[in-house]
Amino acid sequence: MTWQIKRFDKLTPEEIYDVIKLRLEVFIGEQGCSYEDLDDRDKKASHVFLYDADNVVAYCRILDAGVAYDEHSIGRVCIHKNYRNQGLAREMMKRAMEFVKEENRDNQIKISAQSYILPFYESLGFEVISEPYLEEGIEHRKMKWK
Repeated sequence: MTWQIKRFDKLTPEEIYDVIKLRLEVFIGEQGCSYEDLDDRDKKASHVFLYDADNVVAYCRILDAGVAYDEHSIGRVCIHKNYRNQGLAREMMKRAMEFVKEENRDNQIKISAQSYILPFYESLGFEVISEPYLEEGIEHRKMKWK
């Protein structure tokens, strides 16, 4: 298994398909979200993903500062259900955070986190900066890392 980080214009059609497939399985299939997963933000992002054989099993995207927030943002964090509880989310987040720090010389990242997983993000150094709010019927909180 090999981690990759690529800008949108460097992704192959197969990689785009495999990433979208995982996002749809997790966010629409498992969580029942009906939002438009594909947005123009993908084109302004770096994509972090892990293949196991022919399948993307872990994914997140890093939005440039100014796209969603003034700070960089990490979102669409998802792990294939058969690969959870193996430390992949932690490893992926650390890689994404390090990428922002090294490539952009920036230590500020803002995220919109589902409330049930706040302790995970807090363990990575994120702090809650908002009251709870609903997004697609799921409670979220804004968090910041600096």
